[in-house]
Amino acid sequence: MTEPVSGEDGGQPQLSPQDKRARVGATAAAIAIAAVVTSIVLGIGIAALMATAGGTEESTQDLAVPSPAGTTSVAGTTATSGAPAAPPPVTVSPSAPPTTTPEVLGTAGEANKEAKQAPPKVEVVAGECLSGFGEKEVTEAPCGSAESRYKVSAAGPVGTACPADGDTTHTIADTTLCLDIDWVVGSCADVSGDQPQRTDCAPGGVQVISILPDTNSVNACPSADRGFVYDQRRFVVCFADL
Repeated sequence: MTEPVSGEDGGQPQLSPQDKRARVGATAAAIAIAAVVTSIVLGIGIAALMATAGGTEESTQDLAVPSPAGTTSVAGTTATSGAPAAPPPVTVSPSAPPTTTPEVLGTAGEANKEAKQAPPKVEVVAGECLSGFGEKEVTEAPCGSAESRYKVSAAGPVGTACPADGDTTHTIADTTLCLDIDWVVGSCADVSGDQPQRTDCAPGGVQVISILPDTNSVNACPSADRGFVYDQRRFVVCFADL
């Protein structure tokens, strides 16, 4: 018998070319699979590293975010102080006193209806005559006319002393008026009321007969029933009943 010839590989039978090609293909496939697995592992590792790096960066950013009280912004740079900044002092400005705007009335130049009106100015002098007077005004009239009732014997500021024998006084605004009846010789008047009223000469009235200066005696009146005596200024008005 003929013994089989042993190969150079230690007694292992030599592979056929077909087997060699199969083995080479299997090796290449294993290498390719290993490369794919390695690539996958490397990809997973890189992804994990990136995720870890991103989480670390976010944590660092979270730690670096300052609280609103401790943040100071200078020229676009944010610096974080260790302790919270104290709140700025609050300055309270004194409030201005309220201002009241006067109500505008319909007529131009009218004063505010609630404002205190200036007292009326009285321009009356001694020797002038009045037809009447009130709390806020006096009405002048020509002396001796039918409308005239009083003659101003003196005028002055409030408190002016009037003659003791004067017929009446009247104060308006800041002026005091000393008044006598406007006696006119030949005229007739009704002296029964509070104020004398010049009237037509008719029964019930009186007619002035004369005005006598430098005397205080009614007996000096000629042909008169009676008269008014002004003792201080020494004159007498003589009149007769009608």
